[in-house]
Amino acid sequence: MPPNADTSILRNRIATKVNAPTDFVDSDDASTQPTLRSMKGLKGNEIAIDGIIYDISEFVHPGGEVVKFFGGNDVTVQYKMIHPYHTGKHLEKMKEVGKVVDYVPEYKFDTPFERDIKNEVFKIVRRGREFGTNGYFFRAFCYIAFFFFMQYTFATSTTFFTYSNWWESGIATAVAFGVAQAFIGLNVQHDA
Repeated sequence: MPPNADTSILRNRIATKVNAPTDFVDSDDASTQPTLRSMKGLKGNEIAIDGIIYDISEFVHPGGEVVKFFGGNDVTVQYKMIHPYHTGKHLEKMKEVGKVVDYVPEYKFDTPFERDIKNEVFKIVRRGREFGTNGYFFRAFCYIAFFFFMQYTFATSTTFFTYSNWWESGIATAVAFGVAQAFIGLNVQHDA
């Protein structure tokens, strides 16, 4: 569920740390000067990344409309986690409308520790293959094949009411079908 921009801790956490004035908002005229706003002054169609305010009302995100759920918030951490290789060139696709006056970075990115951790991870997982290793794809294939086999078995089963033992009934098939669904949810989607 998307965060509620009016009551969200996500929105209020930085502004309350700095105690900046919340009424530091320029008028909404169409001037060429970027407006200066506090974190609480963000509108529902604006996001802040690294202290820069972007209007996302007309931004077409390749991942769909989900990016608009975060309107009115500082999304620096989420942006850098999901797009670790993006540069400022990628942000030029969004319309810059101002700056946040009370921006304080919550995390430090590109530290020596982070670079060391990435080097250790890339010893195991090659660059460009961060999404999944061969083992991940093999598990995904097996779980999905098991799921479709159980779905077919469940849909074509005729022993729901004509059985002499419980293991011949549709109950065992239904339980196995549920386990197949859980395998996909707990493994394939969790690891993705």
